[in-house]
Amino acid sequence: MLKVKEFNYLSTNIILLVSVVFAILVGSGFYGYGHDFYEAYSKPNLNWGGLFDRLGYRISTYTIDEYHIGVHLVTFILTLSSGFLIREHIKFKQSYSLIFFLLLYIIAIHTWPIIMSTSNAMRQGLSMSFIFMTMIAASRKNFYWMITFSMLAIFTHKTGILLVLIIYFAIILNKLFNNYSFKNKLIVNTSIGFFALIASYYGLGLVGFILAGDEASRIISGDFRLPFALISLIYIGLSFFYKNILNNSFNLSMYYFSFISLAFLLNGLNWQYERLGMMMLIPYILSYGILLNRFSYKIYLTLTLIALILLTIITGMYDALK
Repeated sequence: MLKVKEFNYLSTNIILLVSVVFAILVGSGFYGYGHDFYEAYSKPNLNWGGLFDRLGYRISTYTIDEYHIGVHLVTFILTLSSGFLIREHIKFKQSYSLIFFLLLYIIAIHTWPIIMSTSNAMRQGLSMSFIFMTMIAASRKNFYWMITFSMLAIFTHKTGILLVLIIYFAIILNKLFNNYSFKNKLIVNTSIGFFALIASYYGLGLVGFILAGDEASRIISGDFRLPFALISLIYIGLSFFYKNILNNSFNLSMYYFSFISLAFLLNGLNWQYERLGMMMLIPYILSYGILLNRFSYKIYLTLTLIALILLTIITGMYDALK
């Protein structure tokens, strides 16, 4: 077993190497490109969108001397952030195995939250990447980088606004209730969670006609609303038995996301709900794993990510990349 410093050094080099190689492969068209790439992201230096997604368009279509490197940039950022997020959780469980990390990392970047964001939902993928980095910085209590990454998440895609607010909300509540007993934490957070769900439901009802006016679009093949809803409801239910869910800002962010995201589904904002679910699927998988012991954690993560990549292939998501 490696020491922490050795693991950090070697895993950082692995993350950088994999990110560069994967960015070259994706950017070269090895996996193919999604519909959104041909419709928008293949164009040079787009200045589309409003305040909260213009930066996303600029990065994803970045072109120098007619050489389009936007796909390379987006894929590199996605792969980098995913690697650091997975590493952060492995370190949390004190499992310093490079082979285990590399296995999870390679599988994860080929599952639909990542592969479908490299050339299809690129702005959303960028926002997701910066959300991952925001969560890492928050867990380390590095507030300078947390603010920096959260601003990037907000200005690359409008979904970043909601997710950043949830993360900050969770940090504040975790600090306020840090000294509470498990029972009191459960009562307070459950009450706040249901209040946040109700408030979000009626808030979305007021602006839902704006969101519903967007062109309906599915990044993922099939209807995954029910699985995402079950993931959220089970996570909320587990908080009654596992104190770890209410004891740190990362898990608490997922806890409140579980409540608030359901408001989209209840308002009939179905594809918006699926996109949010896709963005937070990998953090969900990692967060569920924290509840297990170290040995079970390894088996769970390996089998879950393998199942996810098989689902990605079976549902034809790779076929959508032409």
